[in-house]
Amino acid sequence: EYTGEYNMLQKRHGDGELKWANGDKYVGKFKDGFIEGRGTISFHDGTEYSGQWKTNRFHGEGTRRFNNGNVYTGNYDSGKRQGQGRCYFANGDMYVGDWKDDTIHGFGRYYYNNGHSFEGMFRNGKRNGRGKYQLTDGRVEIYRYVDDSRVGDGVRWSANRKKAWRMNDGKVTKKVSIEEAANIAKRCGPIVEES
Repeated sequence: EYTGEYNMLQKRHGDGELKWANGDKYVGKFKDGFIEGRGTISFHDGTEYSGQWKTNRFHGEGTRRFNNGNVYTGNYDSGKRQGQGRCYFANGDMYVGDWKDDTIHGFGRYYYNNGHSFEGMFRNGKRNGRGKYQLTDGRVEIYRYVDDSRVGDGVRWSANRKKAWRMNDGKVTKKVSIEEAANIAKRCGPIVEES
């Protein structure tokens, strides 16, 4: 059921409200019969999207509230999260960075609810490539990740960055000089890679 403005061709155009039989409701802009421009859809399951639309799809800047409690604010392309975005997860985690095809992909920062954080590359939702993991006490670890797993040697610095240790599989293997620590970090790969 539609209530709103029409153009000369009797297509939905301008401000309007559209209700579906299942209880979904859209309020916002229409253009030539399509949902296009700024608007908000409230879904019957209690979730919603508010933002830019293009030909009946989320497109441009918008905010989506999911029924699992997650909230995403950022860019959409043809209905999918794409480009820069920020997601607050129901468990208290937060991610800020690149998205591709509705998935965390590219460079980003992930803040865990325990106070730790990860900065680095993601591929298809998993940590891949060089990553920096910061602990709540200020210590920092640099590793190379493949599908969320640490691979090979990594390095840990003390909170004041005056001491360093070689790491392997998440365990300290030996104390190293700051210079050697920098070389281990370099071998973990470039800070930003092609995604």
